[in-house]
Formats: sequence, C-alpha cells, structure tokens
Amino acid sequence: MTTIPTTMLAAVYQPGSQRLVLDKNYPIRELADNEILIKVAATGVCHSDVELLTGVSLDTRKYVFGHESCGNPVKLGAKVDSQTVQIGKLYSILAVDSCVHGVNGGPSLFNALGIGKDGAYADYIIVTADTLVPVPDGVPPAVAAIASDAGVTTYRAVQRSAQVKEGDKVLIFGIGGLGHLALQYAVHFGATVYACDFKPEARKLALELGATEAFDLIELTNKTTAGFTVDTTIDFVSNNQTFNLAMSALRRNDVNFPSKPKCVMIGVSAENLVFSTLDIITTGVQILGSTGGDQNDLAAVLDLFAKGSIRAHVQSEPLENVNKVLDELRASAYTGRKVVIPHPKV
Repeated sequence: MTTIPTTMLAAVYQPGSQRLVLDKNYPIRELADNEILIKVAATGVCHSDVELLTGVSLDTRKYVFGHESCGNPVKLGAKVDSQTVQIGKLYSILAVDSCVHGVNGGPSLFNALGIGKDGAYADYIIVTADTLVPVPDGVPPAVAAIASDAGVTTYRAVQRSAQVKEGDKVLIFGIGGLGHLALQYAVHFGATVYACDFKPEARKLALELGATEAFDLIELTNKTTAGFTVDTTIDFVSNNQTFNLAMSALRRNDVNFPSKPKCVMIGVSAENLVFSTLDIITTGVQILGSTGGDQNDLAAVLDLFAKGSIRAHVQSEPLENVNKVLDELRASAYTGRKVVIPHPKV
C-alpha cells in the first residue's frame, strides 16, 4: 500500500505577489467522502496564470496554482466507486467540477481548481470524479495534462463556438500553447486555415501544422486592406490590434444567410475592445466568447491525441522551475506549451 505523506511541495499564490511561493511543507488535507487524492503527473503552465499574477484578478485567497493537469489516484474517499475511479490509472483532470460556483459575486471560473481552490502545481491534488477522464494508451502525461485545458478550450472554440466545417476559411491569431492546437482542429474539420503571429518561429510552426499562409501583423494589415476575408476568426491574443484586424477580415465576407461570420475570443487581455453596434448589425458578424469544455470534449480531445490526428508541441520542466517558466511565458520566450513535472516524496 502506498504511504501518503501529510505535506508536499506546492507552488502557492500569495495575494499581492507576482511570483509563486514554493512551499516544501504544504499540508495535504483529509479527503471528504466524495473526493480523490491524485498524485500529479504533469501540470500545464497557462497564460491565464500570468494574468492572475499580474493583477487581472485581485484575489485575496492563498491557494496552490495550476489548473491544467493529469495524474494517478492514490486514495479514494469513502463514497467514491473504485470501479469508476481506479487506483493507479492515469486521468486527465478538468479544472471545473459540477459544484463550481461564484464567490462574492464573482464569476464561477474563479472558484475552480488552481483558480481559487488548491490546484496542481504540487505533488498531489484533491478532486472529485466528475473532473476525471481516463487517458488512452499512447498519450504521455505531458500531453494528457494540456488536453484538460488547452486541448478542450480550443476544441470547444473550434467545434462548438465557431462551428468550423469543411470549406470554411479560418484565421487564427496567436500560434502559442492554445493556438497551435486550434489550428490543427480547424484543419482536421476541413477548413482552410490562416495564422497570424508576430514570432517567426510561431509562423513556421503554423505552416508545419497545416496553415495555408502565416502572416505577421503588418502583412495581415496589408492583406485585409487589399480585400482578404475569412468566415471565422479565433483570437488567442484579444487586444485592440488583433480585434480590429479580425473585424477587417470578417466585415466584407460574402457568406450567405443564415451563415454568419464569427469572431471567437479566447485570449485574456487587459485592453477594452471597442466596436460599433451598427457595424455588427449591418455586417452580421457574431462576437463570441469561449472557454473550457466538459468530460465529453476532453474524451474527444484525448482520442484525437491517441490517434495522432492532433500533435501537441509541448516541453517539460521540473515543478521547482515554475516561476522561470511563467517568466518565459510573460516574455513570449517559447512556442507551444510547457508543463511542470512534480517530484513526489513517495
């Protein structure tokens, strides 16, 4: 039988600090009857963590960061079905369970695992069964981790919000940890895909993953001025420049009713975006937000990874390096996604 420690290594959010505190003796609390103790295998480092640390959230709670993860159950609460959740099996973990609710009038997302509740930048995490999806054979932990957020968020944005279908023209802004997956989903569903990113290495990756063309911001500005249009834009940057370029690419679209050009916003930005209601009404452009996904979305994503239909561009670092990885993400110093790997005591 595995011995469960009483404390663990965890990267903890301290209100007011822009760096996480590495606590080697963070307490592991007792399980409720419906809870599961998971030994974390890998945790993705997400840009929303950077935004939370730099002031988008003024959270006054102290908790463990890390909302994109996978791991192996090591202990089950008294009411957890051992046939449904198997000790030792690898599971991908959704950050949002069926009981997540708003706190102090805020959005429910700010009471999810790693965003208000203790998350997975740690040796262990406590979850409930409705957050778990079994990982198919052949999907490594680093990929299973990013599937739970980057994977499902982009899948839902492409498949549900944008409703991308064969023959669509799709423009994606930001070929980073999420955008490189969204691009592949859009190609998988039969779209012609264009990419925009200021980094040459990101544009190169976009072309390798199936984009027809990849532009920097100046190139795309020139293209839209010359009449370039698409059916859908999916924006992982969401600042004024990308939003205005998206609207330029959608505004003159010749799609027929009831189809409508869609501007799907995923990225988190501190900028306030401005648009004309007359412009939206007369062009028919739909502005949509999208985030997260459910267990069915995650199962579909893991299946696509297992079949090799979607390829994750992912790198690993030790959990102790989490602040270094966050700094690199702030500086846009790498392409794709990074995960941190904890080193449990047992």
